[in-house]
Amino acid sequence: MKKIYTCIDIASDTIRILVSEYYMGKYNTLAVTSIRSKGVQNGIIINEDALLERIEEAIKDINSRINVPIKKAILTIPSVGAEYNLVHGNVPIVNDEKMVTQKDVIRVQNAVIKDTQPNMELVDVTPIDFTIYENGSEIETLKDPKNKICDRLAIRAMVVTLPKATVTSYVKVVEKAGIEVVDIVLDAIADFEESKDEDMESDMSAVINLGKDVSSISVFNKGIIVNSKVLKNGTRIIDNDISYVYYLSKKASRKAKETFGVAHPKYANKTETYEVKDINDKLVKINQYELSQMINKRLTELLNLAKNELKVLTNKQIRYIMVLGGIIDMPAINIVVQDVLGEYAKTYTMNTLGIRKGRYVTVSGAIKHFVKKINFMRKEYSMFTDEDIENLVHNKVRIGRSNSVFGRFFSYFFDN
Repeated sequence: MKKIYTCIDIASDTIRILVSEYYMGKYNTLAVTSIRSKGVQNGIIINEDALLERIEEAIKDINSRINVPIKKAILTIPSVGAEYNLVHGNVPIVNDEKMVTQKDVIRVQNAVIKDTQPNMELVDVTPIDFTIYENGSEIETLKDPKNKICDRLAIRAMVVTLPKATVTSYVKVVEKAGIEVVDIVLDAIADFEESKDEDMESDMSAVINLGKDVSSISVFNKGIIVNSKVLKNGTRIIDNDISYVYYLSKKASRKAKETFGVAHPKYANKTETYEVKDINDKLVKINQYELSQMINKRLTELLNLAKNELKVLTNKQIRYIMVLGGIIDMPAINIVVQDVLGEYAKTYTMNTLGIRKGRYVTVSGAIKHFVKKINFMRKEYSMFTDEDIENLVHNKVRIGRSNSVFGRFFSYFFDN
């Protein structure tokens, strides 16, 4: 059965909406849109009306691309103020066969989420492992306890919470735009889900996402998020430098960086120039080598800030580091990353048709995390009806119940 999912990713600089088909273990991009964001600063909504207007514009665009209105979506939430707690819980196995069922797995997960503070919102529960007991004695610790015989099931899990005000504000503005939010995904978890490999899942690893206004640093232990920090520094400082030096508008500065910039002077052409008019309508010639020196200096500063923050987030040795963000599409950035962070650091290359740009990492990863969750729970779910899917096919789509917000989705899929 084909399943189709939608995700909305709201960042300080850009709003992205992705409609993706999941079929036979593969993801196919049906439509994607990306527009400039307004009303968000450093991961916090500061102007709901301005943001709503932009979200509605993005929704209108994505609807026109697939010719079917989106009604439900996953929503990414920035990790500003996120808290991570390792929790334990256990429940008795009460069926006559004493066999662990899907319902028992759900019950033990629900058992560890009851103590969330009133001002915090639950956004993710990731099981680390399960332990089965018989007559008070530990029998086995494993990843999937289903069909095991025991009289008590215990869980060790990582619970992620965010300030309730932050989550509520994001969900509220999206639902004002007419979209039902069926799940929320922490942006850091989405980043890891998209960029992970076997090495990252087997050891201590980190994900650094260099955004426009902020940079997020997240630490994972064997694939489980354990800590994160959002720094109020992003790649916009490069645009600001270009604007200041060459008297360009911010838009022109951004374009010069994205179309002509090289991250390392060693790989820049000393004779090649880029022509653009400044704010006084005078023609300016930008030398690629000089531009690369400017870019390299700021990138090095950002990566060093992230490197220092990793030492604060964990005292364990980070074995692997993945660097993400729209800036990773710039030539030679991988050289800068390894110069600053070491040989085990690298940039992630998107390989999904239709979204092969670094700026789509989070929105793609959120859908993959959602699918992983419902597959673990052995549920069937699609955000589009059979009739909608039929219309999508016929139109030959081309790329281009709880007081808790999270509880609405959580209760739906994790119902006792």
